[in-house]
Amino acid sequence: MSVRLGALYAETDTRTRRAVLYGLSDTLSGHGGGYTVQGFGEIGWRIALGQPAPAALVSRDGVAVPVPPTASYVEPFVGGAYVGIRRDAFAETGGAAALASVARDYDLGAATVGVRAQTGLELGLGLPVTLRGLVGYRRAFGDVVPTALLRFGTGPAFLSAGVPIDRDALVAQVGLDLAVAPNASLGVAYTGQTGARAQDQAVKGTFTLRF
Repeated sequence: MSVRLGALYAETDTRTRRAVLYGLSDTLSGHGGGYTVQGFGEIGWRIALGQPAPAALVSRDGVAVPVPPTASYVEPFVGGAYVGIRRDAFAETGGAAALASVARDYDLGAATVGVRAQTGLELGLGLPVTLRGLVGYRRAFGDVVPTALLRFGTGPAFLSAGVPIDRDALVAQVGLDLAVAPNASLGVAYTGQTGARAQDQAVKGTFTLRF
């Protein structure tokens, strides 16, 4: 069984400057602050699939160095995450189009259940290659529609809504890692989330050095 936990706290200091040209000629500036609290936890059960592949050899300064074999496994898991964001009140200065906002708290949680897997590949490169993937279901709750209560000067307040987060979404990841040295690897990965109202997809490359 594997257990993963993590937490983060961050202070925020925001300074803005914008120009309004349509019908006005205001140059507006503002200053606000806040903080973010984030935490996550996950429990998984790793199921080994067969024996690990034999260790590969990577030449380092002309010396053959053994690389640990890639273990093949399937790991069902369940996890949860929480993000709390506090935004202080702010008021712009500089003209009639200056915006003001009241303080606001955002609380967002998510629970994910799924399965991840990993195996080694033989691609004839002379270097160990690891294929890894994940598929799961994510349920979000809390402030899934971010909003802000704003007003112009002393005018009436109005509500501005941001991009909503789908309450239900399928999540997926797939990646390849190439061990170029016993303590270093190159990788490429795709991550995606698909819901009823939105899709989020990304591809990233990584270089990892362990010491």
